[in-house]
Amino acid sequence: MQEKGNKMKQETSPFAVAVVDVQAIINVSSEVRALKEEQAVRTQELNQWLQKAQNEVNTEQDKVKQQALLQKYNAEFTLKRREIAINYQEKLKVVCDNIEHTIAEEAKAKGYQLVLAKNVTIYGGTDITEDIAKIVK
Repeated sequence: MQEKGNKMKQETSPFAVAVVDVQAIINVSSEVRALKEEQAVRTQELNQWLQKAQNEVNTEQDKVKQQALLQKYNAEFTLKRREIAINYQEKLKVVCDNIEHTIAEEAKAKGYQLVLAKNVTIYGGTDITEDIAKIVK
């Protein structure tokens, strides 16, 4: 009986675990960098629009018209800001999904059965962060 138990242990393959520093991958990702640049451009455009709106409100002499302009531009600003934020979140989700897919594919190709985030791992696992970083650059 003892021999059978030992034989079973020898037949099981080792469980290979990898760890990845996800934040480091995000920091080097060309997709994330491009998304941040796009976000900066859209934010700058919104700020320019806001400056023009403020100038128009400030130059209006009629207080009633000024208040109407202020309400109009506040509503437009809120809408534009929300659209920018939603667009950014949607694109960021796609980028994060791409990164997760890349990690999963690389881990499978290297024979890992499990990948954990490095920041939640106390001990063990093979760090594949550099391998993934080379792919997402």
